[in-house]
Amino acid sequence: MLAEVHARTDESERALAIVERALAEAGDAVGRSWEAELHRQRALILLALDPSRTGEVEVHLQKSLEVAHEQGARSLELRAATSLAELWQTQGRREEARALLEPIYRWFQEGFETADLKQARYVQSTLH
Repeated sequence: MLAEVHARTDESERALAIVERALAEAGDAVGRSWEAELHRQRALILLALDPSRTGEVEVHLQKSLEVAHEQGARSLELRAATSLAELWQTQGRREEARALLEPIYRWFQEGFETADLKQARYVQSTLH
């Protein structure tokens, strides 16, 4: 959360340092439970720091998606998929973005007014 605050206040370098330190220390069960989100945060911060680093950003988003999927963390998987779909959309990869996001979004049967599901729904609507 601290990294997110720094990222939102244009202190991206500091936010990145916090995320990287948290990832390095994510060996315990509590740390592992947030590993997917930490990879996603790293990707978004890197993108903010240098928009030309899309390849590296995509690798971190894919890692976030993979970790969340392995852990069965559906909300974190949705966040990662939404972020990756947004990246792909900017690259003109709309079909890939839609194919990734739609099935994950459909998992959810409730909570459609949460920020994550609202964002996923919005991104989906821009892909059609």
